[in-house]
Amino acid sequence: MLRRSHGWVLYDHVKLLVDDYESNRLSASAMSKQITPYMREFCVVASPLRGDSAFSQMLRLAGKVSKDWQNFLPLARWAGTNDFPSEDKVPFLNDQGRKIDSLQKRFTRAICRETVAKSSDPSWDPALIAWGQEVLKSSLEEDPNDQWLNYYQSKLNLLDGDFDHAIQCLVPVLRRQSKAAWPWALLGEILENDHREDALTCFAYATQLAREEQEVAKVRIHLAYLLALAGRFGEAAYQVKLSLQFREEHGYKIPSNLAQLLASDWYKMAVRDEDLKPIAKVTKDADNIIEKLGSQSLTYIPGAIDHINEEKALSYVATSSNDGLVLLHRKFPEVARLAPGTIIEIGRATSDGPPLNWHRSTVCSLPGLCEAFSGVVERHEGKSFAFLRSAADDVFIPPDMARDISVGEQSCRTCVALRRNNKQGKVGWRAVRFLDDCQ
Repeated sequence: MLRRSHGWVLYDHVKLLVDDYESNRLSASAMSKQITPYMREFCVVASPLRGDSAFSQMLRLAGKVSKDWQNFLPLARWAGTNDFPSEDKVPFLNDQGRKIDSLQKRFTRAICRETVAKSSDPSWDPALIAWGQEVLKSSLEEDPNDQWLNYYQSKLNLLDGDFDHAIQCLVPVLRRQSKAAWPWALLGEILENDHREDALTCFAYATQLAREEQEVAKVRIHLAYLLALAGRFGEAAYQVKLSLQFREEHGYKIPSNLAQLLASDWYKMAVRDEDLKPIAKVTKDADNIIEKLGSQSLTYIPGAIDHINEEKALSYVATSSNDGLVLLHRKFPEVARLAPGTIIEIGRATSDGPPLNWHRSTVCSLPGLCEAFSGVVERHEGKSFAFLRSAADDVFIPPDMARDISVGEQSCRTCVALRRNNKQGKVGWRAVRFLDDCQ
C-alpha cells in the first residue's frame, strides 16, 4: 500500500509537467530535465506495482513525452510491454464515442516509433535499439495489419537499404491513408535513389495534401532538389522559397541542404527573374504510382465467377467448394461484364484481407473447382431443374438455366460448372453457363 501511494504521488508530479509540456508552457528540454528524476525514482520503487493502474498510468505519461524525452527507451525496456492491468490491454470508447486503442498498444507503438527514429544514430546503445526492433517485429507478427507498425517497419527497412520490403510495408498504409502527406513523403524517400521521377511525384503530392506546413518542411527540400535535377528550376525555386519562408517565420535554423539550394546560381537567377512557379496538381500521377506498386505487392488467388447479383451490384467469386469472395461493381466495374464461369485472379494484401485488385486468368479451368463438361441433358416431368450426364460426373442444372430445356428432351450440350456445397451441405457440380452444343 505504501509503495502504491508513493507511485501515485510521483504520478501527480509528472502529470503536472506533462500537462505544461503539452500546453507549451514548458519547453521540451525543460520537461526532459525535470521529469527524469521522478521517473528514476519511479523505476526504483515501482517493480512491485506491475499490473497495477499506478504502474500503467505512469507509462501512459511517459508515452506522451516519448518524442522529446531522451530516457524514454531505457524506461520502456525496464517496464516491458506486458505488465499492464487487463483493462489497459483492450480498446475503449472515449466521451465522444470514438474507439481508442488500448494503452498497451499505444505504449508499444511509441517504443517502435522511437526505436526507428534512433536506429541510425550511432550514439545510442545497440542493445537497446536491438530490443526495440525486436518489439516491433513481434508486434507486427501479432497485428500484421496495424498501419503504424507497418509505417515504422517501412522506415526501418529504408534505413537498412531494403527498398522492396520498405515499399511492401508502406503500400497498405498508403491505401488507408491515401490523402495524408506523411506516407507519400516516406514513399518519396524510398524511391528517391532509383526512381526519381516517381519520387518527385510523391514529394509533390505530399506538399499538396499537407494541412500544415510543418508536415512538409523537410519534404520541400527533397522536392526542390529533384526538380532542379530535372531542369525545372522555376518550380524548384518556388519550393526553396517556401522552405526558407517557413523557417524564417518560426526562427528555425537553416539546414545545410537548404543553404546549398539557396546559394545555387539557378535559384538566384529564378528570384532575379521572378520565375517562381508552383507545381501543377499530380493527383492522377500519384494514383498511378500506388496502383502500380500496389499490384506488385499483392498476393493473387484464383477463382471463378459463381454468380452475379445485379440488385446488390456485386459478383460472387468461388475460390473453393465452400469459400469465396465478393467483388463490388462500384469498386471493380469491369467485373460486372464477366460471365459466370470466368476464371480470374484476385489480389489481396493479406491472406484474409479484402480484394484490392483483379485480372483475367490465363487458364480456362480450375481442376476440381471450375471445369467444362459435355454430355446429355435430361429434364424430368414436374422438375424445374435438370442434369447433364457426362462420362466424368453428373452436373446439376439450376432452374434459371433449365427453363428452356423441354421435359423428356435429351440433347448433347457443353457447360461450365463449379464444384460447390449445395443447401444440404453436399458437394457437387453445378452448371453456371452453357458453352455450345456437342458436335
